[in-house]
Amino acid sequence: MNERDAPGFWTRYWLSIAIAATVVAAWMWPAAGRALPGFHVIDIGVAVVMFLGALKLAPDKFLHAARSPGLLVVAALMTFVTAPLVSLGLAHGFGLSGPEERLAVLICSAQASTLATAIVLTEVAGGDVALAMVITMVNNLLSIVATPVLFSLLGGADVELDSLAMARELALKVGAPVVVGQIARVWLAPFARKHGKKMSIASQLIILTYIFAGVGSALERLGGLRAVVLTVLGFAVVFHLVQLLLSALAARVATADPKKRVAIVMCSAQKTLPAAILIWKSQFLALPLGPLVAVGYHLVQLVLDSVLAPGLLARPLVRSSNGPNRNGNRNRTARKEDGSQRH
Repeated sequence: MNERDAPGFWTRYWLSIAIAATVVAAWMWPAAGRALPGFHVIDIGVAVVMFLGALKLAPDKFLHAARSPGLLVVAALMTFVTAPLVSLGLAHGFGLSGPEERLAVLICSAQASTLATAIVLTEVAGGDVALAMVITMVNNLLSIVATPVLFSLLGGADVELDSLAMARELALKVGAPVVVGQIARVWLAPFARKHGKKMSIASQLIILTYIFAGVGSALERLGGLRAVVLTVLGFAVVFHLVQLLLSALAARVATADPKKRVAIVMCSAQKTLPAAILIWKSQFLALPLGPLVAVGYHLVQLVLDSVLAPGLLARPLVRSSNGPNRNGNRNRTARKEDGSQRH
């Protein structure tokens, strides 16, 4: 790599490098990671990410995203139908096919999009952030009904969720910050335009705190499960890659807009960790594998997606066959067609 390329490399992949450093730090000081949720750092972080995202987006962006019900349906189907079915199929191949293992896998896969990371990584990839935020809100509302149904149909277990508490939490963490961010735009829009990149970096730094807390929690729960850690991580890697691929194919069919495709892919492949841990604590506390699968998948999705996000908009499954790529240049096929037309 020459000097000219170095700044571009660090700009694109600093988050991936920071995630690796955060994992190492959390491995060395797991107690610090476990302590973060007790200070409400995670909850506050979600609210800040949603506020900053809303502050940077004009209201018409949200209206445009909300007027794409077909895309919301596609994202919901990928999240609540494809993901659980694929996870159980792959789990069988990894030897996680017993009744308890199936429930542990569902604790991870029968969840909505993660509240913050999918939005941040959609922005890193150059995707439609407003659509990602709308998908996140819709999917998390749907999970109040969809998650118990999935456990009943696929796991043979009755799961009772406090729907009012979940709706209230979603309103406080997601709805209120978005509304406040949109109102604040009346006065702070010039500030947001000027400091948009710094605000994006702030959101990405918040994601690092989630990883630090997640690794700390995972290490606490290893105990006698060390023998299956590699199996769980292998399953998580394959499951996430398959879900990314299927989501990209579905998004390509659903829309010709590469930025919307990116939002669908990021939101459909990522799974929220707090909801999974909540279900485990309230319903399946005697199932030690549950949090390990959820945390393992959470770490895998963060690491893989932070590497894939910087170039995702230009990848064949996402980019438009005739549209501009991330640098604003049309692809070779389009240029060739233009040349043939001129002749």
